[in-house]
Amino acid sequence: MRIVVTGMGVVSPIGTGTDQFWNAAVKGTSGINVIHCFDATGQHSRIAGQVIDFDPTDFLTTKQIDQTDRFTQLALRATDLALADAGSLEDYRSRRLAVSLGSGMGGFSTFESSAVRKFQNKSMPPFTVPRIMANSAAAWIAARYGLKGANLTCSTACSSGANAIGMALDLLRTGKADAVVAGGSEACVLPLTMAGFEALHALSTGFNNDPAHASRPFAKGRDGFVIGEGAGILILEKEEDAQRRGARIYARVAGYGCACDAAHIVAPDMDGQVAAMQAAIEDAKMISNQVDYINAHATSTPLGDVIETKAIKQLFGERAQEISISATKSLIGHTIGASAAIGSIATIMTLHTGMIHPTINLDAADPECDLNYTPNNAERRKVETGMCNAFGFGGNNASIIFTTL
Repeated sequence: MRIVVTGMGVVSPIGTGTDQFWNAAVKGTSGINVIHCFDATGQHSRIAGQVIDFDPTDFLTTKQIDQTDRFTQLALRATDLALADAGSLEDYRSRRLAVSLGSGMGGFSTFESSAVRKFQNKSMPPFTVPRIMANSAAAWIAARYGLKGANLTCSTACSSGANAIGMALDLLRTGKADAVVAGGSEACVLPLTMAGFEALHALSTGFNNDPAHASRPFAKGRDGFVIGEGAGILILEKEEDAQRRGARIYARVAGYGCACDAAHIVAPDMDGQVAAMQAAIEDAKMISNQVDYINAHATSTPLGDVIETKAIKQLFGERAQEISISATKSLIGHTIGASAAIGSIATIMTLHTGMIHPTINLDAADPECDLNYTPNNAERRKVETGMCNAFGFGGNNASIIFTTL
């Protein structure tokens, strides 16, 4: 059974809609800027990848906006775009249409604002809990489109979106769904959330006056990741069903692998990353020599980028030097639970267009990061098999394989 992608929707710091996002990515446009959604004067990191042009009143009523957190609103917009791209799913019974969504933080904007209200002895809005809960975005997507099949939410930190797509693949393979809305959403450009990451010394703090150059995966002098927000949604269905309804097919979802480090709650582990990548290749019934491109997890942390480089070299051996790699986070920052969903869209567009978007800000590479990261300029290359990596806190590692047909 072959599972394919027939629709994509993205809301990101470099554009809304796949075309706008991809055109900016290929140009190497940075979506990192000074924070404007709250007063960040007291933050150590005062920059972020923000969705500047997002207005929920364009597609939601005032009542719906009051009842939803920003991460749900981002997910709904990306879903609107993905379903419009995929075309009508009216041929499917509603009980066979599923949702599988990832989010690392869920409705944390509501959580933070509600905590402030409580400490000020103010009353709570009636939809406080439904806005906060991690599964609210998936539930709203289902209600908006009448998707009455399985409704799943995955929260595995930075690998949430990848695991959600993997769960969607499993739903289709096992016959539990005929089509799945899958992906991830996150909106945590927030003072408390960022302060928490700052306490872990995870965020970039040395480029507050030069935001566009702050997210610099694999580069010498990188000092942490830049927080970002956004959503990425894919429509997955069986190839024969997609062909029958005349849908455009972007790519095949060929394999999915996941593995836990079972080592450290925060620090990455090479063995777990290798295991996830190997599992994805085996699930796709491929060999490692068939992978042409890797959309790297590549957060721009001093340790993480080195560990991922070593993991790729461990798995692919000498051929690692031949694989084209790029880091979407260099453009938009780290969107946590949405990162692998957006990275998957970038991977699929690489297959679809034959263009590899650059890893920007890579003028001088870390000596321990010595692979082909597509520095600063896009490259044209025929890619038939692409891998998207996602490695999260808790030792949660996931990889997805996409192929051309």
